[in-house]
Amino acid sequence: MRNMKYEITRDYINIGNSRSGQSIQDVQFIVSHDTGNPGSSAYGNRNYFENTNPSSSAHTFIDDKYILEIIPLDEKAWHVRYNVSTDNRRYGVNANDAAIAVELCYGGNISFEDAYNRYVWYHAYLVDKFNLNPDENIVGHSTLDPSRRTDPQNALNRHGVSWNDFLNDVDNAYRKYFEGEENLPEPVVGGASVELPIGKGDRGEFVRDIQKDLIKAGYSLPNYGADAIFGSETERAVMRFQRDYHLAVDGLVGQQTLGQLKEVTNSSKASNDFPLPNGILQKGDEGAEVKQVQRALKRLNFDPRYIDGIYGSLTEDAVSRFQSMFSALENDGIYGPNTKRFMEMELEDL
Repeated sequence: MRNMKYEITRDYINIGNSRSGQSIQDVQFIVSHDTGNPGSSAYGNRNYFENTNPSSSAHTFIDDKYILEIIPLDEKAWHVRYNVSTDNRRYGVNANDAAIAVELCYGGNISFEDAYNRYVWYHAYLVDKFNLNPDENIVGHSTLDPSRRTDPQNALNRHGVSWNDFLNDVDNAYRKYFEGEENLPEPVVGGASVELPIGKGDRGEFVRDIQKDLIKAGYSLPNYGADAIFGSETERAVMRFQRDYHLAVDGLVGQQTLGQLKEVTNSSKASNDFPLPNGILQKGDEGAEVKQVQRALKRLNFDPRYIDGIYGSLTEDAVSRFQSMFSALENDGIYGPNTKRFMEMELEDL
């Protein structure tokens, strides 16, 4: 039973850099995106890809008025970098070769609820069309390319919708509209009643996601864990995180804190690819590589206090304290190949 609740508009762009015309393999999964450009509509994006013709694309753009397919679903779209390997590890194939790319338009004058409900339904439509499993065969762009991308959580989180909320909504829509389970309620925006900032007293799956991210980032919640209740323990962890990243320390998770938290967890050991730099770093050095070392120290409970990319006295002391745990390391506060090797071993054991 297929219930076509929404019309799908097919208005394909011309063959070019954005649309190669190459045939896709058997569709094995869906990659969920957002446009990252608040206020840009489905047709606005189509016109961009048609007229500018960049070497990137997606199959479908969805706003509050259109589900707009701009590349046929039997052709490849260029939506995930070939030189990232998460898609290969997870599905055994490159996303561009075997996945449908779906973009959510949001912000500006776009009604998020209307766009989101279309986005949910269309994912359910693809699940039915390609015989996919909603829990296993839908993946966020942020999961495949965590060092560069935060979508679609970037758009979903602005409205209090967690990734689990979204997957649950897709599953319900699939069961209702394509499996015929008539007793299910109309899917609604899973967390749209939750608005940022999130703070003490809030609860729900979105709060649980924040708590999980805090734990992944090295801010433990020993008493209650990820219990979906924003209590004093969670508030204190948020404040510690804000202090470490030089944010306003108010215990509230707003756009700035949430964005920084996503950046940290996307580059953390949670992705099974904790980034530790090569070479030598020491007091006076600055930059992204210093931040990587500071994040690792934080996760290993050798708190450098600030994750600011500045190798100062506090970072030097934290490295020295870590080195003092191992007789094979010289306790000099300088990060080098031997210290890196021991840090990687300790991180693997977490």
